[in-house]
Amino acid sequence: MAKCSIFLSKKENYLDAAIKIKKGTRLTVNIVWIEDFILMNDKYNYLENNIIYFLCNSPLIKKVIDLLENVNCYIFNEEFFKNNYTKLEIQKILIGNKITTPKIFNDINDKEIKFPIFCKENVHAGIIFKAYTINTIIRFFEKFNKEDFYIEEAVEGQDEVKYYYIKGNIYAKNNVKIDNIVKEECIKISKKLNLDVFSLDIIKNNEINIIIDVNPSAGFYLLDEARNKLIYEIEKVEI
Repeated sequence: MAKCSIFLSKKENYLDAAIKIKKGTRLTVNIVWIEDFILMNDKYNYLENNIIYFLCNSPLIKKVIDLLENVNCYIFNEEFFKNNYTKLEIQKILIGNKITTPKIFNDINDKEIKFPIFCKENVHAGIIFKAYTINTIIRFFEKFNKEDFYIEEAVEGQDEVKYYYIKGNIYAKNNVKIDNIVKEECIKISKKLNLDVFSLDIIKNNEINIIIDVNPSAGFYLLDEARNKLIYEIEKVEI
């Protein structure tokens, strides 16, 4: 029988989510710290005939994917991870496909900027902070490389809702109704980014859905129904 390996990173606190998945499946599940795996000697045999789920946003994921090229295993969201997108690249793909996201500013002197704004590191699970004045940004970039960050509009809205997408099925926290617009956006994101599984944060602003985050490594910690669907999809994989 196939085994499941869930990759975590020591830089992100998703262990409890991984344990919930492990307890919910009949498969043998190994929880693997990606930083330790990179240092292992027998990487290939360890993951032979494994179903792999990355429950982290580590830059080491692409390295693991490359190492497993000739290993018989199944990797959720494999094509997405092969592309090794930065956060900004994902935003630009969404914008290019007419999916509404917060506006991105190329320069801190852009006259269209209205404070507060978000300053985001261009890596997953990186530094994010909300700046209320231009002086805050200027002082920040005196210590950090400006090329490693981008500036994004801080969207104000009525409600922020987290949705989960698992192979064509969509779930929402707090029993939020899933309308056709959200369904269409989820399907489009899945196709354009080659994602089988992801979470999506949406703010509704003047009846417009604004996508503020797409996470390819969702933990499903607080939504049993969505997590059970992920477990079902893991268990039905044939290797």
